[in-house]
Amino acid sequence: MIREIQEHYNHYEKQEEDPKKDIRKINMTTFDELQKAIKKSVRGAHVSVLSKSDIAVNRFWIETPALDLNRILSGSLYKGIQSRNLLALVGPEHSMKSSLMVLCMAAAQKQGKKCVIIDTEGGVNDKFCRRWGLNPDETLYIYTPWVHEVKSVIAQIKESGEEGYVIGIDSVGGLDRYKSQTDALAGDPKADQGLLQKEIRGLLKLLLNICIGQNSIGIVNGHYYGKPSSVPMPDQIGGGKAMKLFPSILVTLKKENIHETSARTSPVIGNKITAITVKNRIYPPYQKATVMLDYKNGLKTHGGLVELGMEAGLITQGGSWFSYGEEKLGQGILNATENISSFPDITKELDKWLESTGYSKMDDDVKEAVEIIEEEEIKAETKKAERKITIKTKKK
Repeated sequence: MIREIQEHYNHYEKQEEDPKKDIRKINMTTFDELQKAIKKSVRGAHVSVLSKSDIAVNRFWIETPALDLNRILSGSLYKGIQSRNLLALVGPEHSMKSSLMVLCMAAAQKQGKKCVIIDTEGGVNDKFCRRWGLNPDETLYIYTPWVHEVKSVIAQIKESGEEGYVIGIDSVGGLDRYKSQTDALAGDPKADQGLLQKEIRGLLKLLLNICIGQNSIGIVNGHYYGKPSSVPMPDQIGGGKAMKLFPSILVTLKKENIHETSARTSPVIGNKITAITVKNRIYPPYQKATVMLDYKNGLKTHGGLVELGMEAGLITQGGSWFSYGEEKLGQGILNATENISSFPDITKELDKWLESTGYSKMDDDVKEAVEIIEEEEIKAETKKAERKITIKTKKK
């Protein structure tokens, strides 16, 4: 009896020393029990303490071909696309969507990642891939324009359970339903775009789940139609609203010609691609980057960094000359951009500046345009719902 009283007293004394200790222990026990119960009852679901979760913690990065594009995707010049995400590149013809996809795959291939290209338009070939550094001998290539077959291909990747894929679809706008062909053969072609968009929605949802669950990256390209503006209307994007809903990151691309001189009549020597993140779950959206393509020297990795360097106070301009401290970078923005690679300290300092300042410069015009579009969408959906109610009421 005396021993029992003493043990009770000792236990009480320990609680007095750290009253929160036992509470934490009890809570953790309950937490563990909940975790075990969920694992037991919900088969296949990923259940873990967040800090120990493979999905939340285990991720890799692949660099894009342009440091400024890396910045608007991740906030760093050296990161780019994070795994367990789906990236959508949207733009008009010849805005480098396919080229950027293949260049990102080439970077992933160097890390030992498995690359799969699903071509819906027949626009990807051996020569094109080799030009951008992707090894076709180590790339799985599937051609089909039929949405149900693409979904089956993706389902096979899901079934494999393997990780580290980079899966590209070029492009979503090229997808069609096989039934549209059989209907045409039967002399009864029908415009069933609503059904097509429904299937595309299911396809993209499955692809996103593969990216998250199998530590992979998805890159889907889409066309937008009509006159290019700062941001396309959602109904202009090939693939419909699903192309806006499911990607983790949505980037619009707009192309301009680079002329030999300031005169518009001078020869075109390259292209300037303006990339804008309309949506981004990793870094603040509405950021703008510059991707520069020189027809003679190829893609300029440092495109856009002269302007960023001026924003950071690292690069100055005097007349047509750009300088980094006492060093002359060159006359004209093209020459200055080309010569940044000779001064690696510039990119290092810029990346440190981005990290220390949390620099984020939103394009207010794009943000306002997106907000207007979203308001118009809500109004359109409301009117549609009101019409349905009115029709039902009249029938009654």
